[in-house]
Parts: sequence; structure tokens; C-alpha cells
Amino acid sequence: MSRFDTLQQVPLSKVPAGEYVRRKPDARATYIRGDYDRASRAYSLTDFDNIGREITLPGKSLVWVGFTF
Repeated sequence: MSRFDTLQQVPLSKVPAGEYVRRKPDARATYIRGDYDRASRAYSLTDFDNIGREITLPGKSLVWVGFTF
């Protein structure tokens, strides 16, 4: 169960690992927040539909949580 019950925009650093996130409220791609990488100073996000696709974003990036898909 998600700790976010309603659609809201939060900094990526406040999202717990394993939580589903989107970069925009109406985005097609849904990501799973991974671990923090100290070398790149960014969090990894793995694409839900294609686990071979991963992006990294800094913790201050705003992402959307609390959606149903």
C-alpha cells in the first residue's frame, strides 16, 4: 500500500524506494524509484513496463505519486 493516497507532486528524495512515480501527471511511463547513487548524486528510476530501461534524476526533481494505473 502506498503512503500517498492522492495525486500529488513531491521531490524525488521524499519518495520511498519501491514506490511508483511518474514524471508528469498524465505520463504514459510509470517508474519504480530505486536506490540513491552517491557517485552520480541521483536516484535511479526503473521503467515499470521495460525493466531494462533506467533513468537517473537528482533528488530535488519533482515527481507525481498517489495515482492509480
